[in-house]
Amino acid sequence: VETLDEALRIARDVGYPVMVKAAAGGGGRGMRMAVDEGDLRRQFVAASGEAAAAFGDGRVYLEKFVEEPRHVEIQLM
Repeated sequence: VETLDEALRIARDVGYPVMVKAAAGGGGRGMRMAVDEGDLRRQFVAASGEAAAAFGDGRVYLEKFVEEPRHVEIQLM
């Protein structure tokens, strides 16, 4: 996601809540949940800033937050 305006458009398309996540990160750093447009405005800036400070890269991406996920795991050897 290049800009806040793009993030807002994507969130409208996929529906809230969404996760804003650091593109270059991990370990939960630079990751925020946004429940509405006002929240996304705040969380986009916060996640991008935290990602830049932690990883030297402020890029973020959005994904739909799944509220009641079901987990299926298969292990192969």
